[in-house]
Amino acid sequence: MTVAQARRQAPPARRVALLRGVNLGAAKPLAMPALLAVAASLGWTGLATHLRSGNLLFAASLSDEEAANALREALRVELGLDCAVVIRSGARLAELVAAHPFAGGDPARTVIACCDRVVSAEATQRLEQLAANGEQVRVDGADIFAVFPNGQASSKLALGLTSAGRPGQATARNLRTMAKLAELASVQG
Repeated sequence: MTVAQARRQAPPARRVALLRGVNLGAAKPLAMPALLAVAASLGWTGLATHLRSGNLLFAASLSDEEAANALREALRVELGLDCAVVIRSGARLAELVAAHPFAGGDPARTVIACCDRVVSAEATQRLEQLAANGEQVRVDGADIFAVFPNGQASSKLALGLTSAGRPGQATARNLRTMAKLAELASVQG
């Protein structure tokens, strides 16, 4: 590659790292400035966070799997925090939000769970069996759409969402958060 070609290459697209289970009550406390500092130590750019639930916007020249592994290891080494990390592009988040089959409901009770691998047919079947009391679920590869008309607190389906990708990792966000992340990721930081 020539110097001129390198200059013409577009910078890496902004993506979102979704951290699982941080800042839920006293579990896995993580200050967002600390998350930004860890990402900066990896040389990532376009850094920003959204809410306190472990949503990191970034740009890096790594594959999604490499970025997830690098961030997870850096969090473990630098902060002593072990948490799953799932990466999605802003474009993919926008697709998921637009395609959500249950988006007509309350956006706080409508979720998208993102897994780091395709959800198996067996796991899909288990999720469908867990849906009760008007809950609905649909799997699209490595992503799961669900709606909880009565909330998630006592839902067996809600508990099953994050275990559906096992042995892989999964994390869920409500539709309002996912839409905002898709919007933020579309803006180069």
